[in-house]
Amino acid sequence: MASLATGVCVLSTRDVVGRDCGLTVTSVASLSLHPPLCLVAVRRGGFLHDALEVADGWALTILAEQQVDLARYAARHRYPSDVDDFAAFRTNRGEATGTLYFTDGLAALECRPFSLVPAGDHSIAVGEVVAMPADCTGTDPLLYHRRAYRGIGAKIAPRDETGRR
Repeated sequence: MASLATGVCVLSTRDVVGRDCGLTVTSVASLSLHPPLCLVAVRRGGFLHDALEVADGWALTILAEQQVDLARYAARHRYPSDVDDFAAFRTNRGEATGTLYFTDGLAALECRPFSLVPAGDHSIAVGEVVAMPADCTGTDPLLYHRRAYRGIGAKIAPRDETGRR
């Protein structure tokens, strides 16, 4: 699966004692239009998985190229006593869920938990998108391919006259 280029996101919520926490994720997808659902895969037994089990809401920030430092920070190894400190990054709180998101991203989705489905050593967190904050300023996506962060590169095929690629 390292050959599959994917977007990079940070999933954020509050932990079981109410502190902001976040995790870099690449297994993300749109799931449904009615109702609007998205999904993200999270390792079971990890700190963020525990937080998702009790969360009232969570946010998914789609990262921009200039957010490599955030991606690395949220992907670092943590011990159970570690606390995330996002003071070095531009953030805001969603009006619908109060969840932290990162305004330098391409977009952010505020979600209410819909389901948490066990899947091997991960769970699939499905969220109902309840808001998309309008203050994200990123322009080009951050990608992950062959275990490295990358930019989008040059466009190789314009849309055809029907709007399809």
